[in-house]
Amino acid sequence: MVGINWNIMEDDGYRYKNLFDVKNSWNIPVFPSAVNVDFYMQKGMSIDFMASYNEYQLGKTINKDTTRSGKAFAFSGNFKYSFGFLMRQQIIDPFVFAGIGYTGREAVWPQNMLSGNIGAGVNIMIFGGIGVQWRTTGKIGLLPEIYTEEYDYLHHHFGVIYKFAERSNSRQRKFTKKKHQWGFKKPRYRKAKGM
Repeated sequence: MVGINWNIMEDDGYRYKNLFDVKNSWNIPVFPSAVNVDFYMQKGMSIDFMASYNEYQLGKTINKDTTRSGKAFAFSGNFKYSFGFLMRQQIIDPFVFAGIGYTGREAVWPQNMLSGNIGAGVNIMIFGGIGVQWRTTGKIGLLPEIYTEEYDYLHHHFGVIYKFAERSNSRQRKFTKKKHQWGFKKPRYRKAKGM
């Protein structure tokens, strides 16, 4: 699965407060500036990679300060589990994930951070392999410090996804369709006369 997303970085330094303060805390680019690739393994499990670019805007609250601004980059790799497998449907597919990531921020010192990621989201399929996705990730600082308000932040993504079909299974299904069953039929033999 591949996706193109808008990404929202909420890094106001309050951690559990003002989660929906869009006006003062959410840094939202004008254009989609994040991509993700999801490699499915089996039984709802997959490995997911995400890369994002954002800009902290002057006047937004960054670590309890409104005078900071600058570019921000984030890269992450996660292990993801999709509950659509258990529900035996893929139209509405909620999922959870956990992994590690790197964040580079001009507005925060030190500018480089290694994080532990934990999050959840949902895929909603619209037509064929096309759908939309929303996900929220809690980025928890590991280096240079562990679990510190100055480094921890929330990262939201919303965008369009495309799921590729499994070609190996589709080939097998096509080959074993009824029109090809003549190749698998047991031969019928007539008994010779007098037997």
